[in-house]
Formats: sequence, C-alpha cells, structure tokens
Amino acid sequence: MTRWLAALLLLFSLAAPALAAEPRSTARSAPPAQAQAQADDAPAEAPAANAPPSERLDAAKAGLDKITAALAAENVADPDLLKWRGEIDPILNQVLGVAAEVAPKQAATKLRLEQLGPPPDKDAADQAPEDPKIAQDRKEQLKQQASFDDLAKRAKLLQVQAEQLAAQIGERRRALFTSSVFQASQSIVAPALWVDVAQEAPRDFASTRAVFAELLRQLQYNVTGSKAAMAAGLLALIVFSAAWAVVAILRLLPKAKPQRELNALRLSVAALWSGLAVMVPPLGALGALFALVNWLGVSDPQLQNLGFTMVGLAARLAVTAGMITAVLAPYRGFWRPIDLSDRVARRLSRLILTLMGVACVGRIIEVLAETVGASLQVSVAARGLFALLVGLILARGLYGIIMSPDAKGEDGARPANIVDESPFWAPIRLLTWLATFAILGAAVSGYVALSAFLVNQMAWMAFVGALLFLLLKLSDGALEQAFRPTSRMSRSLTATIGVGRESLQQIGVLLSGLITVALAAAAVMLVLAPWGIQSHDMIGAAQSLFFGVKLGDMSISLWSVVLALVFFAVGYGLTGAVRNWLENRYLPLTQLDQGLRDAISASVGYLGVGLSLGLALSYVGFSLEKLALVAGALSVGIGLGLQGVVANFVSGLIIMWERAIRVGDLVVVGGETGTVRRINIRATEIQTADRATTIVPNGNMITGVVKNFVRLDRVGRVVIPVQANWDADPEKVRQLLVDTARAHDEVVGFPAPFALFVRFGPMLEFELYCFVEDVDRAARVRSDLHFAIFRAFAEAGLKMTPPASSVPLDVAALEPYLRALAPPAFSRAAVQDIVKDTKN
Repeated sequence: MTRWLAALLLLFSLAAPALAAEPRSTARSAPPAQAQAQADDAPAEAPAANAPPSERLDAAKAGLDKITAALAAENVADPDLLKWRGEIDPILNQVLGVAAEVAPKQAATKLRLEQLGPPPDKDAADQAPEDPKIAQDRKEQLKQQASFDDLAKRAKLLQVQAEQLAAQIGERRRALFTSSVFQASQSIVAPALWVDVAQEAPRDFASTRAVFAELLRQLQYNVTGSKAAMAAGLLALIVFSAAWAVVAILRLLPKAKPQRELNALRLSVAALWSGLAVMVPPLGALGALFALVNWLGVSDPQLQNLGFTMVGLAARLAVTAGMITAVLAPYRGFWRPIDLSDRVARRLSRLILTLMGVACVGRIIEVLAETVGASLQVSVAARGLFALLVGLILARGLYGIIMSPDAKGEDGARPANIVDESPFWAPIRLLTWLATFAILGAAVSGYVALSAFLVNQMAWMAFVGALLFLLLKLSDGALEQAFRPTSRMSRSLTATIGVGRESLQQIGVLLSGLITVALAAAAVMLVLAPWGIQSHDMIGAAQSLFFGVKLGDMSISLWSVVLALVFFAVGYGLTGAVRNWLENRYLPLTQLDQGLRDAISASVGYLGVGLSLGLALSYVGFSLEKLALVAGALSVGIGLGLQGVVANFVSGLIIMWERAIRVGDLVVVGGETGTVRRINIRATEIQTADRATTIVPNGNMITGVVKNFVRLDRVGRVVIPVQANWDADPEKVRQLLVDTARAHDEVVGFPAPFALFVRFGPMLEFELYCFVEDVDRAARVRSDLHFAIFRAFAEAGLKMTPPASSVPLDVAALEPYLRALAPPAFSRAAVQDIVKDTKN
C-alpha cells in the first residue's frame, strides 16, 4: 500500500507545478502597445514548401532585412540576439534549398542550349533557314536561363547576407558575454568597498523591512476568513505530504545487499530511481506552494521576482540532493554506481550540499538587494563575499577529502581514496583545483562577476557531468542486457534473421558507441551554452568547412583562435576515445587480425585529427578553397625538403593496408632479424633476438628486400647437419634421425620429417629436415633435437667423431737429413746403425 501511495504522490508532485500556471481563460489581456510590439517581434509566416522559388526568396529577404533592422540598435539583449540567431538558420536552409532546386534546372537549360547550338548567321546567304520550332525552343531556353541565373544570384546574395548576420550576432553575443563577465569592480578585500556597504546598510535594511511589510500587507488584505483557514490547511497539507513522501520513499530505497547479483542495468536504474525519488517530492511541494501563493494574490512584480528566485533555488537544492543520492549514494555503498569509498562519498556529499547552500544564500541576498534597490557596492560585496566563501570551502573540502590522515595508505603510500582505474579522476581534480584558484583570484582581484560566473559554471558542469554519467551507465547496462546471448531480444534476432552471437555483441558495442557520442555531444553543448557558444555556431562552423567561400579579406581574432584550439582539443580527445573504443571493445570482437585492426585504428585516428583540424580552421575562417591554396603552396616545400617524410608516410599506409608485413611477423631487413612489434606511420619497430628495438623507415620496407618467415603461415623449417663414421650404416642413421624428429611433440606430421645423405668426406654427412608450427619455436626445437640425436647415437653405438688411427713413421726418409747433420767422425755405417736402431 505504501508503494502505491508513494507512486500516486510522485504523480501529483509532477503535476503540481502545472497548478501555478494561470488559466488561459482568466489571463489578463496585454495592452494594445505591448500586443503590437509582440506582433512586430513575431516571425513572418514562412511560405509553403511548394511555393515558387521567387516567393520563397522574397520571404527570406524580408526576414533577413527585419533582423538587419533589429541589429541596428545599439543596446540589444542577449535573449533577443539568441532568438534572431535561431531565426537565421531556417531562412538560410530555405535559401540553400532554392539554390539546390535551381542548380539542376540551370544545368539542364545550359545543356539544352549547347545542343541547340548558336542561331544561324542572318548575313550568310548560303546558310539554310532555321526551323521555327528550334528558334522558338532556343528563345524559351534563353528566357528560362535568364530566370534561373537571376534566382541563383539572388540565392547566393541572400546566403552571404545570412552568413554575415550570423557572424555579426555571434560577435555581439561574445562582446556582451565579455563585458558582463570580465567587468572589473572593487576587490572583495578592499576596505573602501566595505566602508560604502556600512554607509548604505541602514537605508538598505529599511528598504528590506518595507518590502516584507508590503508582503504581509498584501497577505493580510487577501487572506481573510475562510480563505486564510483554507490557505493554512493547504500549507500544512503540502508540508505534511512532502515530508511523508520523502520518508516513505527513503524507506523504499535499497539499502542492504541485494539477493540477486547486481549488473550495470540494475545499478543504473536503482541510481536514477533514487535520485528521482529524492528530488521529485520537494519539486512537487514547491510547485504546489507556488500555486498556493499565486492563488492568494501576491501581485507585486518585485516580490514575484524574489519568489521566483527562491523557488528556483529551492528546486536547485532538491535537484542537487537527488543527484547526490543517485551518483554518490552516501549511505548505500553497495548500490553506488561510482567507484568511491563510503568515507569519500559522504564527505563529498556534505561538501556539495554546503557549497550549494552557501551559493543559494548568496543568490537570495543578491536578488533581495536588487529588489530593495540597494546600491551597487552592496550587490558587489554580496556576490563577491559568497563567491569567496565558496572558493574557500571548496579548497578546504578538496584538501580534506584527498589529504586527510585516515585516507593515507600504509608506509606513506598514496591515499586509498584516490581511484586509479578511471583516467578521468586526475583531470577532474586538476580542473577543480584550477577553478578554485580562479574563483579566489577573481574575487580578490576585483573581477567579482567572473568569480560568481565560475561558481555557477562549476555547479552547472557538475550537474551535466553527473547526468551524463548516469545516462551512460543506463545505456551501457541496457544494451549489455539486451544483446547478451541469453536475452529474449538476442534469441529473437538469432531466430528471425540469423544474427550470430559475435554479431550481436558487435551491434551492441556499436550502438553503445553511437549513444555515447550523442550524449557526449549534447553534454558539450550544454556546458558551452553559458559561455555564449550555441549549437548554431558549431553547426555554422561545420557548414563553413564544406561550403565556405572567400568573402574579402579574412579577419582573425584572438577569441576565434582560442575557440578553434578548444574545438581541435575536443575533436582530438573524441578521436582518442573512439580509437580506444575500437581497439579495446569493438575490434577484439571481430575476426580481423591484429595488423588490420591497427590499420583501421590508425586510419580512424588520422581521419579524426584531420576533421578536428578542419573544423578548427573553418571556425577561424579557412574554407576548403583557402586550404587548397595553402596545400598548393606547401607542396613546393614538401617536394624539396619533406619528400622523405612524405615517402615514409605513404609507405606506412601501404604497409598497413597491403598487409604484406604484419605485427608479429618474423622478418629479415638489412641484415637484422627480428619480430615486428609495431607499424607506425613513419617507421616500423622490429625487436631482435637480443631484445633490442630496431627502427626501420617505412620507405626501406617498401623499396628494399624484406624476408618474411611468416608471410602466409607461421610454419618454420629446422635443418640439423649430422656426421657419422665410415663404419656406420647410412640406412640406420637415416631411420634414427627421422624417428627422433617424429618423437618430438612440436614437430608437425605434415610435411613429414626426412633425412638426406649429403656427401662423402672424412665423415659421412647427413642433414635432418623437419617442420614446426610456429617459427618462433624453431630454435628451441633445434636444441631439443640436438640433445635427442646425441642420446640416440650413443644408445645405438654410432660414433660421430673420426676413428683414432696411428700414422707409421718413415725413418728411411730421414736418412739424408741425419747424414747431413752427423759430425765428420761418424761413418756411413754408423749412421745406418742409428737408423736401424730407430726402426727397432
């Protein structure tokens, strides 16, 4: 029963803000002058899609002239500029549609005139007269050509006018943003500022009392008798219902460890449900309270502005509490979707609520100062003081979370609450510290508006980031469950259209990547919106890249260069994310080899960097026409000084897509033998047997001779030379060698091992040939066979060394030398006796 009541209360809370809207039938009519102004500001009615092109161009011209006249005013508010910027895009699309419609007709008319040819020369007497039908056809075609040329020229002029107006509006919006945010004032620590505030304080307090006295007077005047009792009862009912709803929903939130195993989908759904359950009842109560106040009849515009602000800030606090419950789950660690400890989650939750509360109090005081007509110094002091407080609290909170003693690891290691698994934690911490220093520095140096803007922007970025995180978790979990092999959807797809299991996983990963890109792009748009950058500007930059034309001299400003660098950095980061997703998630699910995976990943990287660079340059003002001129100028330098680099670049592309050499191949290049570890765009990395890395330019890989041991397969050949004595049986030696090779586990059976009788010499020489499945194992197999053959020869009694034989000494050949060396006293008979004794 409690769940049903909670669900009904949620529905009522969602519908309660509609009660605040004033009924259409009882709405007060606008004054005639205001109605006329609204009618003038209303956009002109667009012509029908099937209207003639001239009427559509006339309507576009009228709309652009209206915007041009409106921009002639000096002081134009940013909402008006944004509204007119939004009106330009439909007009520009209408003009481009007319140009696209006229272009083929214009080409067809030109082709028809070329077929008809020029009219005959009237002065030529020998030329036959032209057929009247052909002359009439040429006349009609010329008339149509003139009409189409006129429409094309008008469309081109209107396109240029629309693009110029869009650029002008963008410049004015950036100027307004700069003047409002970067406006210098007194420093928050300047004594003169606080002296002025102290002087203005009595008058401001008196004005504040007067405002609230007026509020009480209106309530006393409008709330009397039964209406007062009804208002008190409704107020008590709203407070009681909101409190009961919060308590009931908190009881329904999961706290203990679930019975079933958690998956990403259950975790994300529980997080979203928790956040909505916490934020919706207060929002509904605020809507009902606003409806009650509206019903009571508080009609002072200043009080209504203050009430709107307070309701909005209360709603912001409710949304903050809901996002904290969803993302951080401070008291439900098992259901927490983010990888943080309980201690860090609770401290971070308290820090965020404290910061939001201080910022809301500061905003209320600022609006109250505006309501009572306080001086500018009071507004500056209020805004700067609370921005300074936010910066100090943020710095203290970050320091406490990261560097608190109970978070340190053992032996002086890194704090245990710093998560290393995600690569986003370090940039987030760095950006948060930079923003904190910027808030404090801006408040102290006198840029109070910038400091307050940074506070609001940090809160907005945190909300967008948390929402993006939850939606990504939800989409990944839903797709993972939907495309798992045992799901109902996967079985249906397999049964109906025959999609395999691997294909289902690939489809799921592809959809996940597309959703991630779409959500990330939407988040970037939302984050950049407060900075004066709208989707119209980014779309216009993309259109300028492909459809840009040269319009006089190009002007480059520092702001456009900075934004171009931001666009390039975002594009480069997204390209890296896409490559990481391809390498780690999608490509491993395919049947492609590693070389083709690397080629696809590298090509995507080059394409993404090129598109990012083109988008950044187009925002500065470079169109395709200007890029072509620059490329033509650079071609001379490339031909003279960079031809080696370009040759290696092209060779790298050829290697990656031709795939004659792949990562993991065993190759011989320039006398170096090694395994290909990486193929870069300029050079190839080869690791030799001694663990050294050889960098070979890709040009050498293409133009030189490369020996690839594993081009078609990884089967390697092992050749072992063997010698045996002359007394060995050659047939027995051959059989012993073949049997030894077959007995090895890594020697393949086909091709079968065989032995050859190579030559006769001092020894009988044989060679054993066998094959292994992986050429990288050839050296180890050769060593194993050496041991086995030596052992087999020893067991068979075969000798692998030449036989030891004595060489007879021919002493008679030494007789002439002995006679020459003998002394004169020795006779011939004495020498012969010595030789005879030596023989004996």
